[in-house]
Amino acid sequence: MEPRAELIALFHAVVSALSAERLVREACAQGRAPRPASGGRLAALGLGKAAAEMLAGARAALGDDVDPLAFAVPAGSGGGVLIEGGHPLPDAGSLRAGEALLQAASSLAPSDAALLLVCGGGSSLAEAPRSPLDLDDMRAVNDSLLRSGAPIEEMNCVRAHLSRLKGGGLARALHAAGVRSARALVLVDVPQGGPAAVSSGPAAADPTTFAEAREIVRRRSVALPPRAAQLLQGGAEEETLKPGDPADFVEHVVLCDMRAPAAEAVRLSRRASRIGPLVRGPVDELAREYAHEVGEPGLFAASGEPELTVPKDAPPGGRAQHLALLMARALRGKPVAFLAAGTDGRDGPTSAAGAAVDGSTWEDAERRGLHPRDAIARFGAAACLETVGATIPFFRSGAHAGELHLLLSQ
Repeated sequence: MEPRAELIALFHAVVSALSAERLVREACAQGRAPRPASGGRLAALGLGKAAAEMLAGARAALGDDVDPLAFAVPAGSGGGVLIEGGHPLPDAGSLRAGEALLQAASSLAPSDAALLLVCGGGSSLAEAPRSPLDLDDMRAVNDSLLRSGAPIEEMNCVRAHLSRLKGGGLARALHAAGVRSARALVLVDVPQGGPAAVSSGPAAADPTTFAEAREIVRRRSVALPPRAAQLLQGGAEEETLKPGDPADFVEHVVLCDMRAPAAEAVRLSRRASRIGPLVRGPVDELAREYAHEVGEPGLFAASGEPELTVPKDAPPGGRAQHLALLMARALRGKPVAFLAAGTDGRDGPTSAAGAAVDGSTWEDAERRGLHPRDAIARFGAAACLETVGATIPFFRSGAHAGELHLLLSQ
């Protein structure tokens, strides 16, 4: 099999192994769902890109014993209790989903138990802004944060302090309703903070403060809309949920984390393989690090979430495709292939999951007059790679565990 095709096949095999439906189904079958008191019900709430698949897994294991109430999901997977929100920027559906989750939590009785199904993407798919913020404010906040290059934990700090849902807001609603049995099954897609940081931690305590959120905005030069800046500057009547607070009662169980994609790739590959450190940090630094791995034969696998600061006037693109084009430059003329793709099946606001390149990709782009150096400089990797047939088409993966990077040296 041609090396790029081999890496693409391996990527799809990894995604299948990390199926959110399977992970939740197995966890629930093993008794990891919370138990209601006598006469109570097991209510399910959730949010994230693979929340619909997570609910399917719970239903497969628990049948009619689970009562789904509200789920924030991406476009194309909604209906009934599945409420479609926007991603990577929130939309009107995101507001409906956020309010539905808070109302559903508040509707429970003390005898009920709450099964929370949480994965990445929920920060945008479900939104309940603090007063006086509205949808336009939150779209501007998220757009500025995404373009700032801030790591996910810093973005979550800012978002949590502008929200009634994030930073433990959902846990507060459950606790106020009298619920005392609650467990979150989580697919972790963040490099730091663990399950409490996923989707800005709606059911978890948040140790960060308004002061820290203001410092992040200052240091990262995040251009916030005036009302959001004023809210952060003045603080609010209530901080986010803090560790040790009575409402900090929801147990979080990790079903998959960001190290899993690389580990699965090594397990599934028939090549001599090695695993790199958890991926984080700027994309251009990663490209330089990966270039040092080229000389060793076999498969190198790494997974996590890199950082990329994108100018406001940049064309649609994604971190994985930008990294792939950087690697195409480093691999010129070498018998090596490289893949970078999101396990959720999408790389940023594009029609691709990522890209797979080799030693001929850069020359092919130049031969077609695509000017790949300019594409890197203006963050136009997506269009360049699509033209040379190097992109991996978007698909609904049913998984969510960050990015996977694969390097295959002959």
